[in-house]
Amino acid sequence: MMRGSPPASLRIRRCYPRPPTVSSRRFERNSPVPSRYSISLATVVMLVLLRLNIGWHFFGEGMKHYADPGWTSEPTLRAATGPLAPWYHAYLPDFHGFEEYLHADDDAQTEAQAVRAWIDAIGNDWDADRQAFVNYYGLDKDQQRQAKAVLASFQQRLRSWAGRNKDALETHVHNWRRQQAAEEKPASDEVPFERQRVATTEAVLRGEASAWRSELTKLENEYDDALTGLLTDDQKDQKPIARPSTSIDVVDGIMTYFILVVGGLLLVGLFTRLASLAGAAFLLSVVMMQPFWVSDALPTYNQYVEMVALLVLATTPVGRWAGLDFFVHRLVGRSNRPTKGSSDVFES
Repeated sequence: MMRGSPPASLRIRRCYPRPPTVSSRRFERNSPVPSRYSISLATVVMLVLLRLNIGWHFFGEGMKHYADPGWTSEPTLRAATGPLAPWYHAYLPDFHGFEEYLHADDDAQTEAQAVRAWIDAIGNDWDADRQAFVNYYGLDKDQQRQAKAVLASFQQRLRSWAGRNKDALETHVHNWRRQQAAEEKPASDEVPFERQRVATTEAVLRGEASAWRSELTKLENEYDDALTGLLTDDQKDQKPIARPSTSIDVVDGIMTYFILVVGGLLLVGLFTRLASLAGAAFLLSVVMMQPFWVSDALPTYNQYVEMVALLVLATTPVGRWAGLDFFVHRLVGRSNRPTKGSSDVFES
């Protein structure tokens, strides 16, 4: 013993952390939470309830869209605003050439001529539909005569509608052309007040156009019903005329099944991380349709909060706590279990 050193019984021992044993390493490796963090059982329960609620929301909305044959995302896409609005509007069908005739940069045509050309285009399309209807169902001469009378009646109703809205339609064309010219000015992007004014004007004009399309769509549906009323019972038993598929039909179909699948996966807890990320991406697209930081946008705070909640779920193994991911994880973990003699590496 060195002079002046305390006895061994009084020495302060330097403590070192004990190395983890094999059993503790396996426990830490199989634990869904890293060893340096811990969460309570109440937190686990709340995360599972959050997953089930969001899953039910997605699945319920998807079932509503699936059960309603008349549902379409067209009004939502038409109301899109913000910097990505042109991208969303590109998926919309042009209602009988509305954009072509009324929103075209054609100064050679007056506002009245543009409106008249659009109304004529609708009447011509209805006549083409009547001819296709006659050929498909093989109408006899008496039915063909009645079909022409129905067409003439609805074309007259169309002209009456155009007469009642003549001033509003021409003013719309005039304001649209002015708005497009204002957008082309360099100051429209540099001055905040000018940018907001242009965005507000465009929103108002698109709202007018949406209202007119709704009115004429209702009239068009009445026209189709009137033609269908001319059919005999045997003709009605035939398969209806297939409507040409449009880009909006493809979007609606993909959206409906996408929401259903995401909601179903969240409910059963299968591939939960992937489903959460997919749902968050969908909600991001909804938020970008109506960015809440844009002055004239509709409020999308609820979708934004739900998107963040899905991103939180994507960072947790919530599907393994009360879902089918528990069995998937055990199945994959068993196949990836290290063989005897391999090193047991700690996984955090």
